[in-house]
Amino acid sequence: PDDPARLRVVTWNVRAGIGPGEPFPPTWWRHVSTDRLAQIASILTELDPDLATLQEVAIMTPNGELHDQPAELARLTGRFVRYAAVHAYQLVEPATGRAIGMASWGNAILSREPLSDGFALGLPRPTDDDVVETEGAVHLVTGAVHPLIGVPYGATEPGHREPRCVVGGRLAGRGADGLIATAHLTYIGRAQRRAQADAVAAALRDRDDPAGAVILTGDFNATVDAPELATLADGFEDAFLAGGISVDDPRRASCGAWPIDHIRVRGFAVESCRVVTEANDASDHWPVVADLRRVAG
Repeated sequence: PDDPARLRVVTWNVRAGIGPGEPFPPTWWRHVSTDRLAQIASILTELDPDLATLQEVAIMTPNGELHDQPAELARLTGRFVRYAAVHAYQLVEPATGRAIGMASWGNAILSREPLSDGFALGLPRPTDDDVVETEGAVHLVTGAVHPLIGVPYGATEPGHREPRCVVGGRLAGRGADGLIATAHLTYIGRAQRRAQADAVAAALRDRDDPAGAVILTGDFNATVDAPELATLADGFEDAFLAGGISVDDPRRASCGAWPIDHIRVRGFAVESCRVVTEANDASDHWPVVADLRRVAG
């Protein structure tokens, strides 16, 4: 911890404090648990990362009650926060059809030092037929229902397909200069994932010094060798591989048996990378933690 060139990074899909279990609850906001959010914060505090990148973080107002998860997680962990979401959903009571509030669903970065030059970008939602794969996505079956609006993906209008985003900023303090970004890619449709991965890669190129350090994390809903993630592999090192864990090693599994949560780096040496299975039932994903050391560029 006294070495300013070292950074600990966590990526974690926290499922808005709902916890594990399928299917996604139709009135999901009722299942959000403040105790579970505190559990998530406690796990993060124990891991003590310099950067914690989180997906499926919500801000919502059911019945006029504000739940600001990014701010609450920042308060509980003593970190600075960046947050981005690119769409707001109505919260609708199924029995009455009455709207009772709104919710955003996005990504957050908790950081020991404040980030500068922040950015956020909505990711594409193409209209091609590949949005529902005939053989199912990486870990879900064809006919899966959009988790926030309850409509099967195959019947969902392109404008209502779940919007995803990338959020990031420039590092300060520990680890020297560089970029940090986290993204959440769609879980239905390889063509859509490819378009989103390409957009993330372009966003980093637009903001990056080619010789600079970059940390890219997220729930990519695909394995590290998936062809649609090719642009996110170009010039980056996979933290698991660098830490001695092969592509097909079961120790990569971060969502049940599926290895879909990633940390990729450039300009950092990876000292270790592991899945924190001790997180138990805090989410349907486990955190991935990597210890990095900045190398001279």
